[in-house]
Amino acid sequence: MAKPPVLQLRGVAKTYGALVAVDPLDLEVQPGECVALIGHNGSGKTTTLRLVAGLLEPTQGEVTIAGDSLRHDRSRAALSFVPDSPLLYPDLSVREHLELVGLAHGIGDRLVGRVAQLLELFDLTARADFLPGQLSRGMRQKTQLACALVRPFKLILLDEPVVGLDPPSQQALHRVLLAAKQDGAAILLSTHQFGFAAGLADRAVMLHEGRMVAEGAWRSVIDGAEAGRLGLR
Repeated sequence: MAKPPVLQLRGVAKTYGALVAVDPLDLEVQPGECVALIGHNGSGKTTTLRLVAGLLEPTQGEVTIAGDSLRHDRSRAALSFVPDSPLLYPDLSVREHLELVGLAHGIGDRLVGRVAQLLELFDLTARADFLPGQLSRGMRQKTQLACALVRPFKLILLDEPVVGLDPPSQQALHRVLLAAKQDGAAILLSTHQFGFAAGLADRAVMLHEGRMVAEGAWRSVIDGAEAGRLGLR
């Protein structure tokens, strides 16, 4: 028997007066599946992710995560989100950020080992006691990614996750997301970096001016006529 989708969007739309940021959108992401949102800046990718994360209220439609409405605490607990710009506490070190997130999500006895593992994965061990103001943009991005990965999740949202990351860190993130898929997590990400998404994304959703203009298997969408028409390849 097929498992129910981790994420469902049913007719989800966002408007600001006459401006349509996202047309009514229907989308499902299954356990162990990665869906990539692609399109030019302003196409609605970030707005879609923020609607799923509960940071924006949809004008219409409904978002459900693991069968629960986004208004339910269980759906929030199942969701991990990496926004497009690092959001960190200025007075907490890198290590303290990870420990705070882990404690908040009940990691328990596994926390010390998990924190150490992620610090090493993203080459943050030597900077574990640094404050965000002492870090480069790339190091802040790594810290934010580590915070998202230190806790359990059924769905992870990533908005342009590789911006500012060096190639080894991109490869490390690629590996850890593949492992998350194998463990049954669902992934929804936005990216302009098709090389990063290749081998990770199972499907692509192409947005243009808030509308879905193509959807399907990753390779068929990025090699398709619509991607060529919009100059995405």
